[in-house]
Amino acid sequence: MNKNIPAVSVIIPMYNAEKYIGECLESILAQTFQDLEVRLVEDASTDNSCAVVESYIENRKGGGMDRIKLVRRKINSGNAAAPTNLGITISRGEYLFILDNDDLITSTALEELYPIAKKFDADVVHCEKFYQFKNTKDDGEVLGISAGQFVTEPTLISDDFAERVISLYKVQFVWNLWTKLIRRDFILENDLKMVSGISADAMFTCLLVCSAKRYVRVPNIINFYRAVENSLSSKKRTAPEKFHVWMHSLIKGFQLFDKFLSEREFFKNRPDMKYLALEVWVRECCNYLFDIFAQIPVWQLDELIRHELEDVQDKTALMAFIFGRMNIFNLQLNQQVLMLQQMNAQIQKQNETIQQQQALIQQLQSQIQK
Repeated sequence: MNKNIPAVSVIIPMYNAEKYIGECLESILAQTFQDLEVRLVEDASTDNSCAVVESYIENRKGGGMDRIKLVRRKINSGNAAAPTNLGITISRGEYLFILDNDDLITSTALEELYPIAKKFDADVVHCEKFYQFKNTKDDGEVLGISAGQFVTEPTLISDDFAERVISLYKVQFVWNLWTKLIRRDFILENDLKMVSGISADAMFTCLLVCSAKRYVRVPNIINFYRAVENSLSSKKRTAPEKFHVWMHSLIKGFQLFDKFLSEREFFKNRPDMKYLALEVWVRECCNYLFDIFAQIPVWQLDELIRHELEDVQDKTALMAFIFGRMNIFNLQLNQQVLMLQQMNAQIQKQNETIQQQQALIQQLQSQIQK
């Protein structure tokens, strides 16, 4: 390994984080693993985030931790995708660890994950669980994927992409990007980029799962996720604003994912798996969109959909998927109607049997009375 190349680059996309960025940096500077660099990409903040970071840079100069670099963007992008992509470009580490600007990691986080990455020659090391907290990390609770999916030791998952897609469909991967240590060369060789949108971590995870040759799950819990009000995902919006946010994510993510899968040999030969993988993304966005539909009048919804789609240059793949999905939904609905009719027929038959039994009981009672 080139001594000028750090083992790990910690990338932090940052926007208006003056309240939390100091604590975030402290958790990185406290790492027992020190072969690292920190790359913060500031996204045109309107607070004193940069001043806080610069104070850390100044205080650490000459003290062995002068590897913190702050890069400023002139125009705010609206989400973490552009800053993260820039952070990947300017980083040098063998592996990348991408951390939200308001979260923390345990002091041994990188010391735990990096040796595992080297042992398995992993493209991705994936933590299945994490701590969530609101005020202090001491009050945190453990969250993660559904019970029964956890590994008890570092485990190299199957390289069968069909199995992986099915696991994606069953929601057996944690979406959050900060639960993963990722080989930088793997990202560059596969031209992986975060897509602009509200669920960018989910899309990036889908890209990783559908392309990484060596993907390792680990039971280590090294992340403290801070549940912050008014974050990008929890920010208060009107129903039309919510619709725009999720439709934008749906369209951009679908186009990226469809192109990505179409360029890979496995998915060229398995269109059924390609379809299922795309359905994972559409379902992720539609879970939120369906709740929004009920809040918007039909005439306004029509206008919003037209507006979202008018600037989409190539709608072919998206529209084909939507019509295919509608056909499946219609078939499922017909099956449910048929099942309901059969249940009603059985209930009617049971009612007739009950009526016959009641009539028989009445006859018997009459005979007894006589």
